[in-house]
Amino acid sequence: MQPRFRIWQLILVLALLVGGAAGYWYWHNLRAWDASGLMQSLPLNGAVKLYVDIAKLRAGGALDLIAGKKAVEDPEYRAFAEQIGLDYRTDLDAIAVSFVNGGVYAAARGRFNWKKLDDYAKSQQGHCAGQVCTMPGSQPNKNTSFYPLTGHVLAIAVSDAPEGVRMVSAGQSKGFSVPPAFVWISAPGSSFQNPPAVIPGTRSFLTPLADSQEASFGVKPRDFGKGDELEIRMDVLSKSADAATQLAGNLTSVTFELRHMLSLDKLTPPKSSLTALLVSGHFEAHESRVTGTWPLDLEVIQALASGKVN
Repeated sequence: MQPRFRIWQLILVLALLVGGAAGYWYWHNLRAWDASGLMQSLPLNGAVKLYVDIAKLRAGGALDLIAGKKAVEDPEYRAFAEQIGLDYRTDLDAIAVSFVNGGVYAAARGRFNWKKLDDYAKSQQGHCAGQVCTMPGSQPNKNTSFYPLTGHVLAIAVSDAPEGVRMVSAGQSKGFSVPPAFVWISAPGSSFQNPPAVIPGTRSFLTPLADSQEASFGVKPRDFGKGDELEIRMDVLSKSADAATQLAGNLTSVTFELRHMLSLDKLTPPKSSLTALLVSGHFEAHESRVTGTWPLDLEVIQALASGKVN
């Protein structure tokens, strides 16, 4: 005789089914908004593209090195963070940004207080219509607008258009992928024709990229899952195999010349210096692509963040 199916057993089965479905939905939803999913929601044609995995930087301790200690943050930022109910140190997990046609478009994944964000827009002479909020930007003739792409993804834009954030929509740039990295930036070759000297000493490495189709740089572990050593990886799409070979040769030559100058002066740069980073580069051409790698010490990150590069 079969045992009678008790009501508590039925409840347990239903709970497992519902819980499993909810878990699958949550996993699938997060996966849809990974680095590539966030970037695919942005206008990318001709754009400079940036992705930052804030959660991984936070977990590895690099976020504190870059941003400094919370206790020494600017009081104005702290007041702003409290107004909008958002602290990037704890509430943001990842952000993708595109810079195109004078506008800035972003998709950020994290935990947001939508009520406080709406209230902040209204307090800045802005308004909210439906889900879209707009307010005057900090620069003349610029507008800031935002809306929730999902419950945990914020779309935001700073552009000439009052509702520029409508340029951000899920899946509009399907097929675009972001390689595994903590920080990744990619730009058309034309962006390097007159590169700004943001980091002293890097111009001679960036100018040769002007003839490429696209160049990207990523900061990632040297071997995911094996140790915590980091590296900067460059990936350049050249216009031809010959152009790739020439570019790899140019970058190798610039690196060799820098090493030679140090050797003549009998100098050994400290590992925390930008010079030590630059002389460690290695470049290879593979058909029309050029790859480059530089081992990255955390002390270099700290020096760059503090502005004390040498």
